[in-house]
Amino acid sequence: MINFYSLFIITCFLVMAIIWVATAFSAKRVARKSGGWILRIIFYATIVLFIYLQKNIDFLTISLWSKTGTTYIVADVVTFAGLLVMLWARINLGKNWSANIVIKENHKLITSGPYAYVRHPIYSGLILMVLGIVLYVDTLGWLIFFIAFFFGAYYKAQKEERILINYFPDYLEYKNKVKTLIPFIF
Repeated sequence: MINFYSLFIITCFLVMAIIWVATAFSAKRVARKSGGWILRIIFYATIVLFIYLQKNIDFLTISLWSKTGTTYIVADVVTFAGLLVMLWARINLGKNWSANIVIKENHKLITSGPYAYVRHPIYSGLILMVLGIVLYVDTLGWLIFFIAFFFGAYYKAQKEERILINYFPDYLEYKNKVKTLIPFIF
């Protein structure tokens, strides 16, 4: 059922998608690529599989907590916070941003803004947005998806870091000071 709370979450994801597509064209040219198409195929296949399983396996629809107006508000706030983190990070990255694991021409290591708190704030923001869905939908299936999504984001972050360590001599020092996805924790 679509209500204000679910519409708000959908709107946050649409805003993110529109901004990402609109700003992708202003990014710098790629200087060095790393294969990322396999990760993308796995990601989209996992989403399709998840949607199929969610509709066809009853235990995945088990409710984890009671839904209340407060739960919906918290879901919206978490989703919106995730969107803000992603936008802040995207603005700080500027033309260095890419959806793929690449090094851009004249690539710069960004360590300010949200990058002073976590090394991968775009992933952190997206994780918060998916957590907002979990809080709103309230099913075991979505919780399982969230856990898989979290580890998928962590895996992609690790792949990116292998490239960044080779390209930026300062990256190891930055990595030792700043957490990966959750400020001060992880």
